[in-house]
Amino acid sequence: MGYYEKRIDKAFENAVIIDADSYPGIVFFSDCHRGRGTWNDSFLYNKIIYQAALDYYWQKGFAYVELGDGDELWENRDFRQIYEIHKDVFAALMRFKAAGRLYMLYGNHDKAINKENRSMNYFQSAAVKIDENKKIYLLHGHQADIFNDRFWHIARWMVRYLWKPLELAGFRDPTSAARNYGKRSTVENRLIRWASKKNKNIMSGHTHRPTIINTDRIKYMNTGSCVHPNGVTCIELRGNRVSLIRWTECVDENSYIYVCRQVLKEMKL
Repeated sequence: MGYYEKRIDKAFENAVIIDADSYPGIVFFSDCHRGRGTWNDSFLYNKIIYQAALDYYWQKGFAYVELGDGDELWENRDFRQIYEIHKDVFAALMRFKAAGRLYMLYGNHDKAINKENRSMNYFQSAAVKIDENKKIYLLHGHQADIFNDRFWHIARWMVRYLWKPLELAGFRDPTSAARNYGKRSTVENRLIRWASKKNKNIMSGHTHRPTIINTDRIKYMNTGSCVHPNGVTCIELRGNRVSLIRWTECVDENSYIYVCRQVLKEMKL
């Protein structure tokens, strides 16, 4: 058994079970990287789009699942500053929680979130039960990325004190699976190999690349992120059908701008 297989197996040891039949649908987001409202708060640019999506899923009765890195605790030291800037977002999430429709996982950028935000419970992994023989296994995905998993303290230090200022000069962080194409593909391939070997469906975030891959044996899904230049991506589950969704700004025939929901890809589980 390889190193990454062991790490992913371990991540799923205490996976929380989500019963899909309990809800008319489930929406999966990840990598929102909510910041504290400064120049490097990438979430801030898409906040209105994200809130429109949240309201849509609330009205539809969906459960909300966040697959980690919801809050940016590498670049920012204090969760309270993030909370103060995005109080309205957290109020919306708490509404989902009060209705029993909220499930939160942690990623590498918010691994310490259970100590910071005690109003919510965060898990390392989950499994959505479709029926007796079918599940979707959920995790952030950093478990297939040794530097951002085992050595996350070092990675956080480098982001906070090295790459954050260098990004101002136009440099990209080569240790980031979201910014490094080669690393992104490597992480995704490790997750796909694990799913193929275990004959399981898997959904992750971490790489920020929204995708649905359908093979004869397994399905691999990635929610993308909330910090794309052209909007927010997520995945919807309705019954046994999965849809990759983009929320973005559109213009109607009268030249009014509105937030629209676009279906990018669909598949049956």
